[in-house]
Amino acid sequence: MTVSTYGEHAENAAQALNLLIREDVIPADEHAVDQLLHCREAAVDALRQRLYDVGQDSWYPPPDHLPARTPKPTLAGLDEKLANLVDNIAFALPTLTLDERRPHAEYLTPASEDPTVEAWRMAAIELMSASHALSAAEEQPWLTDPGAGWWVMRDVAVALEAVLVLDSRLEEVGLLAEHQRPEFAMGLDEKRMVLSQAARVATWHATSASPEEATPRLRQAPPSTVVEPVSLVSTPADLAAAQQRLARFLRPMLASDAFYAGEAEITADSARQVTASQLYLCRAFAEAATQSTKTSMFAAFFSERAEVLEALQPQISHLADVRADQEPNTRRFWQQSELTTAVARMEDNEVPIKLQPTQMVELAKATHEVTHNLGKALRRELLRGNSNLIDAHPRHRDGPVRVGRRSRLETTLTDLVNLPAPSEPVARYSNPLQRAALQQSLNLTPTAPARPPTPFPAARSATYGAPAF
Repeated sequence: MTVSTYGEHAENAAQALNLLIREDVIPADEHAVDQLLHCREAAVDALRQRLYDVGQDSWYPPPDHLPARTPKPTLAGLDEKLANLVDNIAFALPTLTLDERRPHAEYLTPASEDPTVEAWRMAAIELMSASHALSAAEEQPWLTDPGAGWWVMRDVAVALEAVLVLDSRLEEVGLLAEHQRPEFAMGLDEKRMVLSQAARVATWHATSASPEEATPRLRQAPPSTVVEPVSLVSTPADLAAAQQRLARFLRPMLASDAFYAGEAEITADSARQVTASQLYLCRAFAEAATQSTKTSMFAAFFSERAEVLEALQPQISHLADVRADQEPNTRRFWQQSELTTAVARMEDNEVPIKLQPTQMVELAKATHEVTHNLGKALRRELLRGNSNLIDAHPRHRDGPVRVGRRSRLETTLTDLVNLPAPSEPVARYSNPLQRAALQQSLNLTPTAPARPPTPFPAARSATYGAPAF
């Protein structure tokens, strides 16, 4: 059974909305209008649900809830307020009263002979499916990773602007007159300005397209590439997921965590194994990145990490454990071994590591998380008061010593932790066709102002005594 991804649903929804934008037609039949308004309501609810999922509210507003009047936004610091403004605009859209609402199946199931109503129906179905794919996905990195969260916000902003334009046409013929709506400070032009700026800023800061592959969680069987607790690597496309799982295993625990019992963050053998293996992987990934001009810019990213890991490797060669306890998380060994043997097997079988640009972005982000967590865990373990790691280098005449602050090893680990994450906008490599077409249509679709704006700046009044040119 194949399950459509969030990206596929978002593309289909954008195609339907783009058709409605370009075809300015409203049905006259009463039953068609009723189905249109209910499909519009479902589309709006789907966008609100998506904003609720990526937001920080712990409760979803009830259907009869109308947001309080929001102050008119100022241009100063606008980008920092965009997420809240988009959320306010979505929840202030005209809404059907509770007694007029009907179950989704009544108006989404029957197809309509009217092309406009059918386009609204398809837009509602696809927007609801896309939001459900995000809400029910097994992994949801867009909730914690701003780079992935901005990817979702870009789609929401573009779809919301399309709904605003379509609403303005429905308003002209009075079809939204009986809807509930709060008093809102912004007019249509201001709302479109905010939403278009939100889409632009989201394009700049969306460094991950991971939401594109999101699918609802299937309860029947676990993902075939995961044998708990190790993510298996059979093809190059599996490398990013395996690195992400390793990064989670390496994430250090805080003393305030309920499950932290003072055990070692990482052992000497584990630190050496992960460091040597990641050095090998970074070199292999850097070589793979040079195979395509579209991914060649990531070669420097992996090479920079390889240089720091290469400097770190001899410095931890004589680390030893005070207590020969078992590794607190043996899954690190298993996952790292799976990654290393898989890449070595690909090289032995002359299987090239060919990745699409978006896949290389995800691999770069996952590799950054691995090296960042490795450096943080090892540095924290070395510097804590009751550390289980000591430097047993033979040059120390009085025996093993503790690793102190501002030592060479601590400096190298700090450099590893502070290596920057990949920040390239993922839209440079992935710009879904239908969503790009919808955004272009919105850019070419003006609102109908009472008086057309003028392109000519007003004349400046000369002050008395001002020097003349």
